Amino acid sequence: MDYFAIVSFDVAESADGRAKASTEHRQRLSDLDAEGRLLTAGPLPRTDEFGKVTDGFQGSIIIASFESLDAARQWASLDPYTAEGVYMESTVYPYKKVF
Repeated sequence: MDYFAIVSFDVAESADGRAKASTEHRQRLSDLDAEGRLLTAGPLPRTDEFGKVTDGFQGSIIIASFESLDAARQWASLDPYTAEGVYMESTVYPYKKVF
C-alpha cells in the first residue's frame, strides 16, 4: 500500500456542517488508525490577512495508506463532511513519507 494525501477545502460557513458530521468523520479516521493505515490527519485553521489563526477551519488534510489512487479517491468521496456540504473541494495526491 502507498500513502496518499487528501486535501480538502471548506465552504465559507462550514462550522454547522462540521458539527453535524464530526462524529462520523472522526470514526472513519479512527477506523483507518485502528487498521494501521493513518499517518496523520487534522484541520487547517482559518487565518486572517496577517496570517494569524482565527476561529474555524478552512479545510483538512488526511494522509493514509490505500491500495491505489482510485481507492483513496473513493474513500475521500464518501467523507461525511462532503455529504454534509462542508467541503467545496477535495483532491487526492500521492504522498511519499520521508521521515
